[in-house]
Amino acid sequence: MAAQTLKLVAPSGNRVYVDLPASPGVSSIAASVRFVGGSYGTGFQIGPRGYHDFACTYVAPATQRERIVVHGREVIIAEANDKQSSVATLIGSYHELMTVFAGPAPKRDRVAALFGALKVQDHVDGMAVQPQSATLLDNAVENIVVVVKERGTLNIPGPRQARALTPAHAGARTAHGEVWKTNLSEAEHTVDSAMQGYLLGFPAGVAELHLANQADSGSASEATLLGWLNEINVTWRAAA
Repeated sequence: MAAQTLKLVAPSGNRVYVDLPASPGVSSIAASVRFVGGSYGTGFQIGPRGYHDFACTYVAPATQRERIVVHGREVIIAEANDKQSSVATLIGSYHELMTVFAGPAPKRDRVAALFGALKVQDHVDGMAVQPQSATLLDNAVENIVVVVKERGTLNIPGPRQARALTPAHAGARTAHGEVWKTNLSEAEHTVDSAMQGYLLGFPAGVAELHLANQADSGSASEATLLGWLNEINVTWRAAA
């Protein structure tokens, strides 16, 4: 079966290659990263251009409060209409970097300091986000999310998290690695969103897979879904 290969840039700047069957196609790709240091911890989400507007329109309706410039890039600050949360988003050439705050919109100096502590490199294949060395912050968690039409969602954690996820016992063989069936949490396993969970392990990567339920999968048979799963491969490579 002919394959499609996604060549992505992770938040750490490392390269991630995701091999999938040629069909169906990918509907969306996003990423997230969390930095920690001492008592400090802040998470960011990375999405394509338009990510901020979509979130402020459909996820948590919000009104723009300010626009500032940080390291030559525009940052938009918006406050939820119910004032229970707010977002600040850096606009790159290809992607947008968003963080969420509890409560009303923060002061512009706080937002400027937060984004000013980061080194951001935006590429067509993904956005690399790293803390400035003087901050002593560490990239604690990163992951990439790939949504495939009529099949499900691949959550691809960084190498550090991947090592902790992989079971000690052998899984069933796939074309490129191993697979283990996972137990979904009670919150995930509902009548309205019945999804099967799998953990896929490869020589240089791991992926958590939630197969779409039958209603969302275009009535694809279980054999078709498992055949599709069998062809997946994920490879992390250090940035050149």
